[in-house]
Amino acid sequence: MSVVSTIKDRCKACYSCVRQCPVKAIKVKVGQSMVVPERCISCGSCIKACSQNAKEVVTFVPQVEDYLKEGGAIALLAPSFPASIYPLDPGDFFNLLQEAGFNEVHELTIGVELTMPRYREYLAGRKEPAIGSHCAAVVNLIEKHFPDLIQYLIPIDSALMATAKLLRHRNKNCRLIFIGPCIAKKEEVLNSPEGIIDAVLTFKELKELLKDMWETKDVVPAPSFEKSYLPSTFPLTGGLVKNVDPRGNIYREDEVAVVEGKEECVQFLQKLQEGYIKHRLIDMLFCKGGCIDGPEIASDLDVFNRQYQVYQYSRSRKKENLGRLPKLQLDRSFSNKYQPLLSPSEEDIVRVLRYTNKNKPEDELNCGACGYNSCRDKAVAVCQGLAEIEMCLPYLLEQSRGELEYYKKRLKMSDEIKDYLVGDSPYIQGLRQTAIKLGQNDATLLILGESGVGKEVLARAVHMVSPRSEKPFIAINCAALPEQLIESELFGYEEGAFTGARKGGKPGKLDQARGGSLLLDEIAELPLSTQAKLLRVLQERAFERVGGTTAIRLSARIIAATNQDLNRLIGEGKFRSDLFYRLNVISVTVPALLHRKEDIPPLADHFLRELAAENKSPVKLIASEALALFAAYEWPGNVRELKNVIERAFYTADGNIIQVQHLPDYIRQLNGGRKIVRLTPMKKAVRNLEKDLIIKALKETNNNKVDAASMLGMPRATFYLKLKEYNIH
Repeated sequence: MSVVSTIKDRCKACYSCVRQCPVKAIKVKVGQSMVVPERCISCGSCIKACSQNAKEVVTFVPQVEDYLKEGGAIALLAPSFPASIYPLDPGDFFNLLQEAGFNEVHELTIGVELTMPRYREYLAGRKEPAIGSHCAAVVNLIEKHFPDLIQYLIPIDSALMATAKLLRHRNKNCRLIFIGPCIAKKEEVLNSPEGIIDAVLTFKELKELLKDMWETKDVVPAPSFEKSYLPSTFPLTGGLVKNVDPRGNIYREDEVAVVEGKEECVQFLQKLQEGYIKHRLIDMLFCKGGCIDGPEIASDLDVFNRQYQVYQYSRSRKKENLGRLPKLQLDRSFSNKYQPLLSPSEEDIVRVLRYTNKNKPEDELNCGACGYNSCRDKAVAVCQGLAEIEMCLPYLLEQSRGELEYYKKRLKMSDEIKDYLVGDSPYIQGLRQTAIKLGQNDATLLILGESGVGKEVLARAVHMVSPRSEKPFIAINCAALPEQLIESELFGYEEGAFTGARKGGKPGKLDQARGGSLLLDEIAELPLSTQAKLLRVLQERAFERVGGTTAIRLSARIIAATNQDLNRLIGEGKFRSDLFYRLNVISVTVPALLHRKEDIPPLADHFLRELAAENKSPVKLIASEALALFAAYEWPGNVRELKNVIERAFYTADGNIIQVQHLPDYIRQLNGGRKIVRLTPMKKAVRNLEKDLIIKALKETNNNKVDAASMLGMPRATFYLKLKEYNIH
């Protein structure tokens, strides 16, 4: 099992773990870099690389806390401990562990003493390469990624397992807890026979566990000897070689290889697998500098001073007194855990590269932002299911530039469309967003609404935000033309098509709107015969001029509008149902001004500004009393009527303020004897009047909200929103 995993949703897709993992045991899925257990060698490289602390390690801390309370816990210290505890004195460190609840503290130098004779016995006379099996990460690397090299692993227990077996033999009821810098040792323990080692703590976990007890004192140098105690130097570079052959009598220098560091280990094993390595003894440590640079060494010292601390301690150590030794079984075996990945074809690799716009070799920047050394390596990983195709930074930047331009255009559209669809009501705000969406497609559009609500304005807005905006917008009022002329206006005619036909013929509205948009206003007024011809045009996307025989391709977008109930007309036989279905691909209803009176102030202001610009005169304002009458009036003619009233008042008002007396009589009659009051902002005046009307309606209906909404002619949903807006209970 893998002891390293990703904390979901904490990963920020920086791909540092992909970049640092020597065996590519990371699978990117929906932006999360997940550890692949069957490939992971528990080296801890991804943990050291992750700035978001998105990787977590299996922990034994809760079990250790219980063991310390129960008693009988024995600490097994990795020989690298002097590099981690500095400036704490080793003697004080042992005392600290005993104060924390450990009954005994032993160093793994015991295991080194136990295994080195077995190593010498195994290596005697061996000519083939032999790889030390003391580093758990190296063993995992060979078992999972270089199974052909398992035959070269020395089949003897690690110092940890040898120490544990001896202490377990002497005390079967104890709790053995290994303490060291290595994460891979956790996997070794979890995969070892049950009942040998009970828990593993890293130095980092130990310091966190004992943080309230950890006190540093001045280091008192221990008495040193002339020579180092070799087993204490085991975690350093070349430690295995020094302990196997301290005098250099067994191997010549060219027969020994000392390898350290993840890249060097992988490269060396590749060369060994290819047959280029001839060394007899291979001392391989996965961490650069040896175990003193393990992933959770938890030391502030640089690697050189860590090495110095280990050497200093080794010179103060005496030879381990092992006493009478029992006969221990120290043999171990290894298993093939290799799970091959798919080998993609060149065609599959090229397809992935082309998806991210790498069509020729110079497009492959090999920037490494995805965590892979080259674009091809990443393409292979995509085919193998380890990487996502969109992990490419240059590709994403190119895509984001396109998205940026898209959103800039959308923002510009939003600003421009406000000049067409004026108002602050939820209806109009929603209509603006709808218009932008409609502008991005060419589907036939049917606009419904009462006369004067602004159906043509909406059609123009949709055209303006569409890719067709540079082409013509043509509108034809189907109700304004006699039945005899409607077809010639719509389709055009050829020369001599009928008496009085213009020489050379005349293009129709469908032709004039080429590449743009054609609005068929009052579509319900089309004669049935013309409806049939229009249906054919929509179906075949082509038309013929009156008197012509040549089909002309339809390239205009068709927008239809009506103020009538087409379903009712279909029932009466006045409108073709098949044409209705062709037109009703997308339908939008523009609400009457009666249902969105909060739009009256901005509409009035908009019309006044237009009139001032046309007449090159100052902008005029509307008195709050006049505006209150606007809010009270029902506007059967909708926005068209409002515009006419504003235009009339603009020209009849002498000063800069439009008063009640400048309004038509039928609106002034709503005044009911009111006196002109001081000016207030238009929005505020409308809100105050609207609130008063709602309160009055509620009183007259005994607080029945449904009846009150009906009395005001307001949709129920809008009525409830108004109650919340004005805090009316």
